[in-house]
Amino acid sequence: MDEITSAVRAMYEQFPYPPVATPQIRVGSDARQLLSYGKLARKKGRPLRVLDAGCGRAAGLLGAAAIQRDVEFVGIDLNRVALEEAEGAAKARGITNVKFRTVNLMTLEELDVPDGGFDVIVSSGVLHHLADPAQGLARLKAALAPHGVISLMVYGREGRHALYRTVRALDLLAPRTLPVEERLKTARQLVKTQAADALFTGPFADAATVPDAELVDRYLHVHETSYNVPELYALLADAHLTPLRWNEPELWDVSQILPPALAARAMELSPCERYALVETLTHRSMLDLVVAHDENGPRPPPSEAAVEDATFAVNPDVAFSVETRSLRGEVRPERVVVKRRRQSFPLTSPTMAAAALILREQTASFRGGELAAALKPFGVGRVEARALILELLRVDVLYAPHPADA
Repeated sequence: MDEITSAVRAMYEQFPYPPVATPQIRVGSDARQLLSYGKLARKKGRPLRVLDAGCGRAAGLLGAAAIQRDVEFVGIDLNRVALEEAEGAAKARGITNVKFRTVNLMTLEELDVPDGGFDVIVSSGVLHHLADPAQGLARLKAALAPHGVISLMVYGREGRHALYRTVRALDLLAPRTLPVEERLKTARQLVKTQAADALFTGPFADAATVPDAELVDRYLHVHETSYNVPELYALLADAHLTPLRWNEPELWDVSQILPPALAARAMELSPCERYALVETLTHRSMLDLVVAHDENGPRPPPSEAAVEDATFAVNPDVAFSVETRSLRGEVRPERVVVKRRRQSFPLTSPTMAAAALILREQTASFRGGELAAALKPFGVGRVEARALILELLRVDVLYAPHPADA
């Protein structure tokens, strides 16, 4: 084991991460939805296998496994303390579809890769702590099925400037040669001083209140590499991996941050340039996206003619809320709101609201023709229904699972 890997393991075994290990349902954790973004599909009859590479205390992994009981999960990490906690938590909650292994992510030598590879690999907040991120990414790619996808999050340098200023200040006030306990005391003092308020902005505004494990992970980490968008794209290209989409595409939508004229100009840029523009104008401290083998690539939406025969499902990251009014003995919907990840927006279109009223009761996948038929009593014709379904797909209310995943 190399010196950097040993130091990272020692740090996390002393300060297990994340600070709160309660299972969480995280954005982009549904395996079938992740697979739907790639154009290649897995074969029917094959178990769906997910690898969480660097699971830590497994808060996200246990949350995903608890609601996807027919999926086989494997969590790997070098942090023996965290893995022992995770195994105990899984047993206590009766989560039986997850296994844990102590594995060095730089080599993956201890990992049993299933025949054909893993369908989904999750690497969230891990690659940038490896001694050689490119080597680690190559190892993950080798364990990925041809149709598989990697949900990858690395630190975004452009959104972490304030954090790195704090790190430099700490290096001056408490050099890295000091014991971490002493450096942690200094960090606590620094994040509470009003003179340094300018350092704790954007996603780091809570610095004075976070637990020790979070403070160490942010400001006292023994090894970290961060990226801007062009550097991340170059890393992926060198690994022969292609971006499919962001896990939260709305955060990278230029129309959300620029006036129409400038947004139109930005759309003339290449995707890499456009996303580099977004990170320059915003606090994007994490670059969180889905990637696949170059031979896979993004999956196009179905054509309007194929909508009725295509299969769809409600995005598990979406929630619907309906405000009602009681009038003369009947309850009528007054307002329909969609919550999609961090954003909530009312549906002002009557046809879109009608679709939401139908979809909020939907728990299984369905054909587009079935939704079109359900919309007919609301006065929505077939042509309008097809266009509406494609719009729901575009705005991430729906996704289109592959046949093996429907």
